[in-house]
Amino acid sequence: MSNTIFSTPLKERPLYMDLLTKTIDNGVIKVLTGMRRCGKSSLLALLAQHLLNTGVDADHIISANFESSEFFDIADYRDLHTWVRERMPHDDEHYYVLLDEPQGIEHWEKAVNALHVDTDADIYLTGSNAFMLSSQLGTLLSGRYEEINIHPLSFKEFIEYTQENDRDAAFERYMRYGGLPPVVDQGTDDQLARTMLSGIYNTVVVKDVSQHVQIRNMAAFNDVARFLADTTGSNVSVSKIENRLTSAHRKTSGPTVERYVQGLVDAFLFTRARRYDIKGSGYLQGGEKYYPADPGIRNMLLDFPATDFGFALENIACNDLLTRGFSVRVGRLDSLEVDFLASRGTEKLAIQVTASLTDTKTRDREFEPLRRLAVKATNEHIQRVIVTFDRIGLGEVDGIEIVNAIDWLLR
Repeated sequence: MSNTIFSTPLKERPLYMDLLTKTIDNGVIKVLTGMRRCGKSSLLALLAQHLLNTGVDADHIISANFESSEFFDIADYRDLHTWVRERMPHDDEHYYVLLDEPQGIEHWEKAVNALHVDTDADIYLTGSNAFMLSSQLGTLLSGRYEEINIHPLSFKEFIEYTQENDRDAAFERYMRYGGLPPVVDQGTDDQLARTMLSGIYNTVVVKDVSQHVQIRNMAAFNDVARFLADTTGSNVSVSKIENRLTSAHRKTSGPTVERYVQGLVDAFLFTRARRYDIKGSGYLQGGEKYYPADPGIRNMLLDFPATDFGFALENIACNDLLTRGFSVRVGRLDSLEVDFLASRGTEKLAIQVTASLTDTKTRDREFEPLRRLAVKATNEHIQRVIVTFDRIGLGEVDGIEIVNAIDWLLR
């Protein structure tokens, strides 16, 4: 189903619209975060359309996309505050304020805070940089805002978005080009998809990384991004990245590498999954894993290599868990590792991801941590799952569910 708002046809995102509509008029500022082009602006437009459809007058919905040339004259928080207040002629009436990417405006958070305190307004923001949002919002608005994380299309959303009937063909396309809506809109045109992915990455680097991370050596920065993409699903340390850069004759200091990695995470290009000691019930230092927020971005960084299906599936599984609202960690149990310990409220999952279980050694390696986990986890119920491309041998073994990847992603 499509919508038309702001003269642009939009496709629905029911998962996030359900979240957004539940927050309407709840008294706090809503901040939609996520990497560029994942759909935040479209969600604001869909929210505006929802408000109109539920009887809100158009002149009580104040919307602005601050990347449009229309707003070049808004330089600081005073200009922003004045612009919004001019569109609120009646102090005793309720308004909805939708501000898209305001972080480029100097001290924009002061204007938002004043609007929240002084007016009867329900305020929504989008942002593509976690560092800028946390540092700016945390100072003035602590406790008065909630963050809603927006991700590229999950595979289930991808199926709904494209109306693709062939699940296998859809998954092959999704695994190659990912789920960023503007890329998905290119269909199966390889050149257009590649161009779009490259453009999105470069925009993120320029607008969301360079603004707070001083990049003195762009080649080294891109090497760090490629290293993280190339080591998806593997433990990563700063020293490993340093060694890689040194071998490529781009010697870079440890603090610089750390800054570059944090910049990539803050721009939502990568997710950091920390290691958790299951026996000791605490986080372990170092050796985190990094997962690209979108498989298309990963493939673009690596020049679309022949896919390692196991790591590609692990990446997609991580992103899918995040889309479903789970927090994700890597579990460590003595010398064994659980790919994902995922929690959402009281719901807890332990997940292993593998391309296939047909090899005996692989099967033993994937089962052993989950079997051991059942012994250790005596105080809480943890659902144990192995996700695989296999289509035979599925079902439950020793209390562990073995499920086909596509079936699991479409649940």
